[in-house]
Amino acid sequence: LIQHLMETSSSDVEIGGAGAAASNNADNGNGGLQQSSQMQHAMQQQDAMIDELAIGMGRLKNQTQAIHEESNMHVNLLNDMEQNLDAAHQGLESETRRAIRLKEDQSVWRLQLTVAGLTVLLVMLILLGLS
Repeated sequence: LIQHLMETSSSDVEIGGAGAAASNNADNGNGGLQQSSQMQHAMQQQDAMIDELAIGMGRLKNQTQAIHEESNMHVNLLNDMEQNLDAAHQGLESETRRAIRLKEDQSVWRLQLTVAGLTVLLVMLILLGLS
């Protein structure tokens, strides 16, 4: 687009130069009118290109807004995942502590049962030994 503008501008200069030479060779009214018409045509082309640029910028703005909204949505999803992960981690730690306590309680219970069983055996042996 910029290259087209540059080419249009340089061709306008060439056309203007040719128009000036023609106006020197011909009467000033006809050459000036032709140059004015060419300048007006070049300005219309430039206006059309500026309109195309404005349309492109509008599309670019819409795309950047859509990207911004989507990135905000991803940030919110990541924050939710982080909160859920923290809650799951805390739950796992709580269940781990509960399992350790349960394991310790069962170990103590087994020891107590073993001591009670050996005590009963000792009493039975003493009674048999006395009889």
